[in-house]
This record gives sequence, C-alpha cells and structure tokens, in this order.
Amino acid sequence: MATATAPPTRLHAVANPAPPAPGHLPLIGHAPALLRRPLSFFEHTRTTDPLVRIGFGPVRLYLANDPALVHRIQVDTTTFERGRFFERLAANFGNPLIASSGAPHQHQRRLLKPAFNRRAVRDHTLAVTQETEARIGAWRPGAVVAADEEISDLVAAVVLRCLFTTQLPAHTVRDIRDTLYAIARRLLARTVFPDALTRLPTPGNRRFAAQVGRFHTVVDTLIRERRAEGPLPEGHDVLDALLGTVHPETGRPLSDAEIRAEFLMLLFAALETTSTSLNWAVFETATRQDVQRRLQDEADQVLGRGPVSYAKLPELTFTRQVLDETLRLHAPMLFTRRTVTDVTLAGIRVPAGSEIGYSPRAMHRAVDLYPHPHTFDPDRAGPDQGTDRPRGAYFPFGTGPHRCIGEHLALTLMTTALATLASRWHVRIAPGTTIREANSSLPHVSHLPLIPTPR
Repeated sequence: MATATAPPTRLHAVANPAPPAPGHLPLIGHAPALLRRPLSFFEHTRTTDPLVRIGFGPVRLYLANDPALVHRIQVDTTTFERGRFFERLAANFGNPLIASSGAPHQHQRRLLKPAFNRRAVRDHTLAVTQETEARIGAWRPGAVVAADEEISDLVAAVVLRCLFTTQLPAHTVRDIRDTLYAIARRLLARTVFPDALTRLPTPGNRRFAAQVGRFHTVVDTLIRERRAEGPLPEGHDVLDALLGTVHPETGRPLSDAEIRAEFLMLLFAALETTSTSLNWAVFETATRQDVQRRLQDEADQVLGRGPVSYAKLPELTFTRQVLDETLRLHAPMLFTRRTVTDVTLAGIRVPAGSEIGYSPRAMHRAVDLYPHPHTFDPDRAGPDQGTDRPRGAYFPFGTGPHRCIGEHLALTLMTTALATLASRWHVRIAPGTTIREANSSLPHVSHLPLIPTPR
C-alpha cells in the first residue's frame, strides 16, 4: 500500500491468548476447512469468543466475531489501516490512492466525491432508467432469459455511462465486466493463501493475468482518448476528475498508469457489488411469489405505468427493503485491516503489523443478531425493525472513513432496475433449474434463467 506505516504481517512465535477458530489443524491451519466449505467457512468460525485466530499455512490473521470490534476496526483509522485484502485488490490495479489509508485516501475521496453526491446521482437517474427500460423491454414473453448476464451487462453499461459519461461500445462493456468477475472470483483465494501460490504458472493464474492485461488495455485506451479530446465541454465525470488529480505529497499529476489504477478500483467497487446484489435480489423475487406481488403492487401504486424517477425513489419503500435484505443475506466473505500499533482487543494484546479480519457474511447471518438468519425476509428491514441491533451488526457498504463512496449510486441503480422489472414483468425461474452460490469474495449466482410474462 502506498501509505503503509506498519511492518509487514508477521507470524507470532509466542503463544497467543486468542483461541484458534474451530477446524484448526497443525501446520496447515484452516486451509482444509476453507477448501471444504468455502462459502460457509467464516460462518462456522464465528464463536462466542470475540476474537479468534485463523491460519492458512504461513498466513495468519485474527478474526473479529463481536459487532463492537467489527465497528471499531472500520472506524478507528489511527489503530487500523488497510490490510491484506485491499493489498491483494490493489496489486491487480496498480496500487491506487483510493485503496490506501490515511491522508492520501481522504484526499482522493474528496476529489471524487462530487461525482457520487446526490445531485450527480439525480442527474444520472434518466440514464439509469433509459438503460433499464431498453434492456428489460427487449425481453420476449415466455422465452428463457439469461438474467444474470442481462443484469450484469445492464449494471456495467449504466455504471460506465454514469462515471464515464460517454456511452461505450457493447464489447468494451462486456470486456470490463468479464474481467471484474474473474478478479472477484479469485480474490478471496489470493487474500488468504500464500503469495507464492498466486505466482505459480498455473493455467488459472495465466488466465487471470491475461484478463487483467486486457482490462488494462481497454482502460488505457479510454484515458488516451480523453487526453486527446480534452475535458468535457459541460461539467465533468470521474475520468476528468482523475486527470485533474495531483499527488497530495508531491503535487505532481497522476500518470496514465495511476489514473488507470484509480479508475479500475472504482469500477470494481461499483460494478462487482451492484451487479451481484441485483442478481440476488431478482433471484429472491423470482422464487418468492408473495415478495414479487408486493413489489408489483408498490410499483403500480408509485409508478403507475410510468418510468422510475429520482423523485419517486423514496416512495419505493418495500423495494428498498428487498434490497436491504438481499445485501444482508448475500454479503462479502472477508475484509481485513492491519494494526498500526500494538492494541488490546477484548482483553487480548494484538501486536502492530497483525492482520485483523472480519466477515460481513458471518456477521449478517449471526443467529444472535438475526432470528432465522438464513431466511430471506424483507420485513426485517422495515423502518421499525432492527433498532436494537448493535453497531457492527449490519454494514453492507462498510462504515467509517472508508464507507463506499458509490453507495447512493448503487442503491439508486438497483432500486430503479428492480422497480422497473416489477412494473413490466412477472418472472419465474426456468423449470428444472438448480441455482447455487458460486464461490467468490462476494458469492455470485451460478446462473439465473428466467421466464418473463408480461403483466
């Protein structure tokens, strides 16, 4: 990381009072347990101990099980900085400032914030609506739709249109989307397993490097074209903001490679989470007729037969509840931070340079925080529900200084798409289909074949 101040992660040669998480084996730690049940591993490691140790061969980290600890880790930037997860992510993007800690991160966040504020998102709502209605309107009644592909393409097209202003060719959108999916699918393994394994010339590692290389080529082309064209005549987009960014320490402009790194990190955050979450929301809707009817009734009442507008979004309350519950149930597997100084957590001394992990998926599915946690229930996201849950029990976009900068854009896009779908179609899963979670840092739907029927 550009701003790392702590020593690299080290193994602890002395006995540590933090107990090991369940499933620990001598020497190899928790690697077999993770490989055996990758999607539920962190749920099984959540015990009554507020802090446990997990290990994967030489990689060791603490795992926070207590909501208060999880909250502190995210908000206390004096004690905790970006950790191994973000280093692995940044390694694929060229070490962007937005993935760093401290002053450089806040400097870059201030520069990019105008592109994600409510006024900017309001101005983008028409583009979101146009893209959504065009794609959903092209579905054929009764014909099977590969909805996971359609939704991922929709999100990629909308996000790129919002952040880059210009409408990109379909093949460029698809290249970007496919590469981001490949990165997400392999990111968890690259976080928890030793670096040496990711450098082996295996077919998977070679494919991964080739996909990242194609991604770099696409974005480098966009940067060169914008430099040649000059700033946009009216307003500016994220790329213009990056072209005008200077290093906070040196005052020099960002190079093309550095702009690419910033842009790609933002795209990863915007596209990956949004498309995956929207796919799961559509899946949950298609498999629960009562939920689908309530969405349709709300769309009819709020929208009539008209399009979604920014002014109508606050009225789509049940649609938002469906999305909130989706974000709870289908959360990322793991994030990490690193201790900058020695710190005592839950009575346990944790040395500087230690990796501290927390699992949104495990926290969001904790039985002591959510009754029947594996059940999809939008009513638990109602306005009068969950007010007694502690901080750190629900954080779909993170919290503290590193809270997702694109949260409002993502929620606007997903609400618009889900309400538009509900107003136009009744959907069901194609008969004979088995849909499962695909292993990834943010688990994806394996596929989503839908049969749409006009309403």
